[in-house]
Amino acid sequence: MRASVESDEVYVALVSDLARTALPTTILGVTFAGVGLFVAQALGHAGLTAAVASGVLACLCKLALMIGQTRRLARRPYAPREARLWEWGHLLATIGVASSVGAFAAMVFAQPQMEPQMLATGLLFGYSSGVVAHLFIRPVLACGALLLAVLPAIASAAWFGDMPHRILAAMFGLFLVGALQSVFSAHRKAIRQIRLRLDMAALARSDTLTGLANRLGLREAFRTLSGTGDDSVAIHCFDLDRFKPVNDRYGHAAGDALLQELGARLRLIVGPPALAARTGGDEFVVLQPGVRHPGEAERFARRILHALSAPYRLGPETVSVGLSLGFACAPSRTADLEDLVRRADAASYAVKRQGGGVAPSGPAAGPPRARAGADSVPATCR
Repeated sequence: MRASVESDEVYVALVSDLARTALPTTILGVTFAGVGLFVAQALGHAGLTAAVASGVLACLCKLALMIGQTRRLARRPYAPREARLWEWGHLLATIGVASSVGAFAAMVFAQPQMEPQMLATGLLFGYSSGVVAHLFIRPVLACGALLLAVLPAIASAAWFGDMPHRILAAMFGLFLVGALQSVFSAHRKAIRQIRLRLDMAALARSDTLTGLANRLGLREAFRTLSGTGDDSVAIHCFDLDRFKPVNDRYGHAAGDALLQELGARLRLIVGPPALAARTGGDEFVVLQPGVRHPGEAERFARRILHALSAPYRLGPETVSVGLSLGFACAPSRTADLEDLVRRADAASYAVKRQGGGVAPSGPAAGPPRARAGADSVPATCR
């Protein structure tokens, strides 16, 4: 049911929007119950009563599904695999509603009385317009509902009626084609709007220079962590030693280029679910979830040190900078971001106070550089 043009984020957003159709579903259920029972009683047709009962039951199931989905979304976003399960639930409930509406309309048009047919026509048009207006976000779902609801009415009106009914059946067919086209057109527009919304949200959570997360992105990533109760989360804080001489000697453009290259290196070694963020000029934070023991955090810290301490090529020049890195750990179920950052920052500043990572460079080596040795990784894990 997922379109090829939908990315994971777009797909999850579209399926999530299915939970926001409770009001039109409620209106449909009430209308179907009122109109359907009136027509069934007027015609004395047991089949109409059964169609109304099944349609109202399907509406109630769909409302219960939306309530459960809304509560689930209130906790945290879900992955595409879970979104697919919710979509299948909506598909089954929608099939129940649409087939009930279609069966009801078909049975009414098989009767000779005109008044019930007028009510059935109004119900059918109301349901179809609601499908186009609210289910276009899932085109397969919307098109299936339209076909199940309208095709039985077309067949019944054309088979059992006279010439005016055949004209009505042709009108239903034309309106059905227009409704299907409207569904796909609205779906394409929805994808464009959601992509724009996601892009704007990503910009709000990203550092424009390095492409890493910013403070907001870091907080959101930390908030979405789900601890298993027996693992920990680590926060690594570091800043660059003697970064200012690079700016002073080569200019701010060279400093920006260095930070961009540093961000690219971080993205290579920090993959999901870990996250790297730039929180200041040359200040960075790395979030490392799923830590089973402090040794994992220390090994990860040394990987960061090794990768970022390698020389940087800035045009014709090659420069080196170091970093003072500290990290802190806490159990995932009780971890607090601000406390972890504070402890990791304190460990990082301890490196600078000890002076163990700073050494001047030779005259031919360019600007001063910082040496990031193995002793530059203090940690506070508990």
